[in-house]
Amino acid sequence: MIKKLFLVSFFILLLFPIYMMFIGSLLDIYGVMKMPPILFPKNITLDNYYRMFQWPLLQWFFNSLFVVIISTLLSVLVSCSTGYVFAFYNFKFKKYLWVLFLIGIMIPRISLLIPMFVIIRKLGLSGTLLAAILPIVFSPFGLYLARNYFESIPKSLLESARIDGARESIILVRIVMPISKPIVTSLGLFSAIGALQDFIWQMLVLQKDGVKTLLIGMIGEVSRRGGGELNINPLGRGFAVSVILMLPLVIVFLIANKHFINAMEGALKE
Repeated sequence: MIKKLFLVSFFILLLFPIYMMFIGSLLDIYGVMKMPPILFPKNITLDNYYRMFQWPLLQWFFNSLFVVIISTLLSVLVSCSTGYVFAFYNFKFKKYLWVLFLIGIMIPRISLLIPMFVIIRKLGLSGTLLAAILPIVFSPFGLYLARNYFESIPKSLLESARIDGARESIILVRIVMPISKPIVTSLGLFSAIGALQDFIWQMLVLQKDGVKTLLIGMIGEVSRRGGGELNINPLGRGFAVSVILMLPLVIVFLIANKHFINAMEGALKE
């Protein structure tokens, strides 16, 4: 009983800031600033949300959707292909290459921003959606998860497919990845969340209005207009923007959540 009460209390404590953020998005400036805070508001307003329709939300949404879908597909494909090679093949310098890839997990991504920005500028991709996609396609952590999971797949399945004349690409796409659905889904989850939260990098390379994502566009509008207009509730609008930006993360997590724990348990056993 005590354990259940502790878990419920912890869950409520964890969700309380999110609840207050949602409530704050429905209040005017007087309600937001009131002390003690209003837990159950009687007079709510949607004005903080209505003002967002003055922004090019639809364009930002499709830009975000494009970045998330393409980066997720490419990242999953690269992680699974590379993990497949390291799991089932022996080749020269394999151990050294594996260590080299894993070093990437220990390097903070923020320390690579300047080199990545210079490379993107040299390639002429700055200001395009590809600039937001390419740097997050390769994930050392995704490679590590894919290899460890693939190593638990019975090699007899692969040998049988090779005897039947299947090519390696067919084995990967039609045998290995389908029976590795938990890890493939988890890799997609990590990649999608990373693309949705990649604020600093997207802010650097997506300066033009036509290529901004929801994250960059909405935060930019709040920062630029937060206190510059009359009759504006900057705090409430900031809360409303936070609620909107949180929704894609929640949706992605709910879709892939059921496969996440299974991904840590390994694949089929021989």
